[in-house]
Amino acid sequence: MLRIALIVFEILYLFSGAASASEDLVVAGEQKARVCKACHQFEPNGTVVVGPPLWGLAERNIASFEGYNYSVGIKQHQGKWTAEKLDAFLASPANFAPGTNMVYPGVSDPAARAAIIAWLATKNPVPADWVAAFTAGELRSDGAAGLLPGENVELVAAVCSACHSLHLVTQQGLSRQRWSETLEWMVEEQGMDELSPEEHEAIITYLSTYYGQKNR
Repeated sequence: MLRIALIVFEILYLFSGAASASEDLVVAGEQKARVCKACHQFEPNGTVVVGPPLWGLAERNIASFEGYNYSVGIKQHQGKWTAEKLDAFLASPANFAPGTNMVYPGVSDPAARAAIIAWLATKNPVPADWVAAFTAGELRSDGAAGLLPGENVELVAAVCSACHSLHLVTQQGLSRQRWSETLEWMVEEQGMDELSPEEHEAIITYLSTYYGQKNR
């Protein structure tokens, strides 16, 4: 079980968006924001889970959701969320708001942050005018850094980086069956979002092809 736990995948991102962003960038942002759904709700009428709901974030001031106990660090920020503020928060919540309740370390990849921004902008009654600085092509190039190129590498990068570094994934050498069991364990025991049969198949095909037992 410890070996399986080691290959679960590392954390990425929270909020910012662009009303004019391409559909591909928004889709990529939703994939990369999977980890956020463990602590936040993103639909209308959302409630507090671990963190406050993020629907309509563009329409309210920072740290203003009624009923949530924000840290002093985040309360010190005034006004509404902007793309720049969201990017800074995503990069390092602890630096943006010292003492924040979030234990999430942040998203180091600027392209991944831009994609999450583009997706989160759509989670408002009227899409926010936050502007992402990267194109979908740049995201695919940067977001899968460290993985061997191959079909569905972007999907693998988005899912696996939600809990652990991609470098850790590359150190494994599991059979197709073990990769499949690991993904199922992540969903059932670790709270990872359930994958569609197509996503599951695509991911284990990529991982067993490039990081399977024969590659050890």
